Amino acid sequence: MSSVYDHIPDFGLLYDSVPLYLERKDVDFYVAEAKASAGQGPVLEIGCGTGRILLPIARAGCAVTGIDSSQRMLERCRAKLAAEPADVRARARVASHDMRDFDLGARFPLIIAPFRVLQHLTTIDDQLGFLATIGRHLAPQGRFIFDVFNPRFDRLVGAGGVESEDTPELRLPDGRTMRRAYRIARVRWLDQVSESELIYDVDGKRYVQAFEMRWYLAAELRHLLARAGFQVGEMHGDFARGPVVDGCPEFVVVAQRA
Repeated sequence: MSSVYDHIPDFGLLYDSVPLYLERKDVDFYVAEAKASAGQGPVLEIGCGTGRILLPIARAGCAVTGIDSSQRMLERCRAKLAAEPADVRARARVASHDMRDFDLGARFPLIIAPFRVLQHLTTIDDQLGFLATIGRHLAPQGRFIFDVFNPRFDRLVGAGGVESEDTPELRLPDGRTMRRAYRIARVRWLDQVSESELIYDVDGKRYVQAFEMRWYLAAELRHLLARAGFQVGEMHGDFARGPVVDGCPEFVVVAQRA
C-alpha cells in the first residue's frame, strides 16, 4: 500500500506539530491497555507513524513493535527513538509493512490500531485481509483494540468541498511557519467513503494530502468483525470509556478471536 504521507517533504515534522494530534486523548488509553498486557509479550501497533503512541508505551516499560507503510513517518519515529534512553530503545522496534498482509513470525497478546487506521481500508476485501492478518498474529485470548470515528452525517451532508482551517498559523521548530486546512471534496454515500484533503501551507508553499476515509456504524463493525472471526468484548464511545450513544465522538473497540 503506497502511503499518502510520503510525497510531502518533512511530513513527520508537520504531523508532530498539529495541535489537534497533540491534544488527542487516546495516548493514555492505549498506554493503560499496554500496561494491562505487560508480562504477556510485546504489543503490536499497526500504523505507528512517528511514534506518538509507540514511544509512550515503551517509556511505560512495555515492549512494543510498530509497523507502518510510510517511510517518512518511520524515519522520524526512528530518529525520535534514537534520542530515548537505552532502556526505552531496547523495548521498541519498528518496521515497514503493508498492514493488509504481513508476517512477523510472532503472536502478540495485544494488537492496537490507533487513530482510525481501519478507516483507510475502503474495500471489504482489504478490511477482511487486514483482519485475517491480525488474527494470525493474535495470541490465544489476545485482544485487538482499535478506534474509528462515529460519523457525523450533518457534517458530511453540509461539507460542500469548502476548506476549513483546523490549524491556525504556527511556528515550526525549524523556524518555518505552517497552517493547515481540511476539506471533504466528495462523499461516496454507497461506498461509505469520504474523499478528504488536508492542505498544509508551509512558508507559503501549498501541499495537499488527499486520502479516503471509510466510515462505519456501530452495528456494522460488529458484523464485520464477526465475519472475520472476532467477537466484540467492549465498545466505548470515547477514550474515557464512556458509553456508545448517539453523538459520541468515537467507537473504541476491544475485540478477541471468537
